[in-house]
Amino acid sequence: MARYVAFQSTEQLHNTTDGFIQRMKGPQPRLEPATVEAIMTEFLQQALTVFFLRPSELVGLSGGLKRAVALTADTINKASQLVVRRATKKLDLAQHRQTADYMDEMRRMIPDAEGTETWYVVFPIDSALADKLERARELCEANDPTAARPLLVEYLHEMTDVALHWYFERPIALLGFGPILRKVADVALHTTSKATHAVIRRVFAELEGEQVTHATLYMHSLLQEIGTD
Repeated sequence: MARYVAFQSTEQLHNTTDGFIQRMKGPQPRLEPATVEAIMTEFLQQALTVFFLRPSELVGLSGGLKRAVALTADTINKASQLVVRRATKKLDLAQHRQTADYMDEMRRMIPDAEGTETWYVVFPIDSALADKLERARELCEANDPTAARPLLVEYLHEMTDVALHWYFERPIALLGFGPILRKVADVALHTTSKATHAVIRRVFAELEGEQVTHATLYMHSLLQEIGTD
C-alpha cells in the first residue's frame, strides 16, 4: 500500500477530466484548449479550497488571519491562471495527450464505505512524511496539541514541496515548455511556494490547543492508503 494525499473530485471536475482523457485515448483526438483550461481552473479552485480555505474555517481563525489566507489563495490562483491561459493556447496534439496521461496519473477511484465509486485527485508522499502526521494525530488524541504542533508544521512545509512537485514541476517538465512560458511557470511556482510557506509560518505555526487538533485531524483525513496493483 502506498500513501497519498487525496481530496475528492467534484462531479464536474471528474466528468470533464474523464471525458478529455477518453477522447485523447480515442482514434480521433483533436485540440481542446478550452477543455484543458476549464479542467485546470476547476482543479485550482478545488485545491485552494481544500488546502487553504476549508482549514482556515475549521480552526476558527480570526477575521484578519482568515483574510490573509484568502488573499494568499487568490494570489496563487492568479499566478497559476496566468500559466494556464498562456500554456493551453500553445499545446499541440502530442502535448494534449501528455496532459491527459498526467491527469490520469493524478487521479484514483477509491470506493466509499458503501462501495460507491468515488474519484479523488491524489499525489504520493513517502511513509516518513505520512508517519510525521500520524505522530501529530496521536499526540492530539492524547490531549497534547502543544507537542503535536511542530510535527504538524513540519509536515505542512514538507507536504507543500511534494505537492508543488506534482502540481507544478512535473507537468512543466512533461510538456517541455519553451523559455518564455517556462519563465512564466517558474515565477508562478516561486510565488506559490513563497506564499504557501509564509501562511504555514504565520498561521499554522501559531495555532493553539483545539486549533492544532482540528488542523491535524483535517490534514490526516486527506491521507489515503491505496494499493499499487
